Amino acid sequence: MLSRLSPATTTDNVYAIVLAAGASKRLGTLKQLARWKNQTLLEHALQKLRSLLAERVIVVLGAHAVTIQAAVALDAVTTVVNNDWRQGVASSLRAGIETLPPSASAVLILLCDQPLISVAQLQTLLAAWQNESDRIVASEYSMSVGVPALFPAEFFPALRKLEGDQGAKRLLKEYAAKVIKISLPEAELDIDTPDDFDYLTGL
Repeated sequence: MLSRLSPATTTDNVYAIVLAAGASKRLGTLKQLARWKNQTLLEHALQKLRSLLAERVIVVLGAHAVTIQAAVALDAVTTVVNNDWRQGVASSLRAGIETLPPSASAVLILLCDQPLISVAQLQTLLAAWQNESDRIVASEYSMSVGVPALFPAEFFPALRKLEGDQGAKRLLKEYAAKVIKISLPEAELDIDTPDDFDYLTGL
C-alpha cells in the first residue's frame, strides 16, 4: 500500500532520541567515545540520524557529560544532560521526550552503541511508519524486539511514565498488537563489554 500523502505520514516532524547517558562501567571506558572506523560510537549514531532527519536529533547525555561534550561536536543536534541518569534508562527517555516540540509526530529511539545499524535500515523503519503512522515500528533480532524503535506521538505519555531501568522494550511488550516488526539482526550488537568491542573491531 502506498503511504498517504498527508502531514502525518511525512517524516518532516519525526525526531530521533539517542540515548548516551550511561557510565559504561562494564566496558571500562566511555562507550560514547570508543572509536571505530575513525569515529566515536556517538558520532557514528549522530551522523546516520542527521543524514535522515537533519537537525531533528536529540542526544541525551548523563555520566561524564562534560567530557563527552568536549570530545564530540554536538552543535548540529540538541543536547540534553540528564542529571538523574543514575535512576536508569527511563529517566533519559523522559528527558528526551520532554525536549520534543509539540509538533513532533513520532520519535525514533536509538542507543549510541549500535554501530552496525545502517542508514538504509533506519530508513526502512521510517518507511514502515509512513505506511502505517498509527503503529509502533521496532527492530526484531534473536527472538527479541527492541530499539531502534519508532513511536508515534500518542505513545509519548507512556514513554514519559516509564521508571527505573524500564526502557522502550517494556512498551513494545505492552502494546505488542500495535508493533510492526522489522528484521534487523545488526541491532543485536550493542557495546557493553570489552568482548563486545573486540568483536566489533574484528569485523
